[in-house]
Amino acid sequence: MENLVRRLGRILFPPKRKSNAEKPLPERTRQKMDRLEQTLAAWQRKKGWRQPLRNLSDAADQLGTDTLVLHHYFRERVGVDFRTWRTRLRLEDACRLLLEEPDAAAADIGLRVGFSNRSNFSRQFLAYTGLTPVQWREKARMSPDIQAAKTIMMD
Repeated sequence: MENLVRRLGRILFPPKRKSNAEKPLPERTRQKMDRLEQTLAAWQRKKGWRQPLRNLSDAADQLGTDTLVLHHYFRERVGVDFRTWRTRLRLEDACRLLLEEPDAAAADIGLRVGFSNRSNFSRQFLAYTGLTPVQWREKARMSPDIQAAKTIMMD
């Protein structure tokens, strides 16, 4: 009976095995990740997140690497996946543009920063800030911190 209980325990609660995430990456992969880091810095300066990419493979091609290296880089060095990181860059860019261009339509800004359509932009923006783009712009305009930052930037 005791053997049966032990066997059932191993079936129901198998011993944990080392996952691939715990294994060290080969040196060649680490070197590729270092090169990717430099490429990503240039990509960010050029605001590459504004370009539409269908999938991770498109992103890897654009960055001159492969999907595996891109995946490992973001998992190990950034802590989020590429799409989440890129969406965050797009949303931060949109926030900046919403303030810098008060007469521009929020939907147009969403398209300019790389969102494929207005509803996706609004949904992602709401999830990120808790407000729609229009609500966020109005609230930010009224914020004394924003007004102080604008004054400093003008001087």
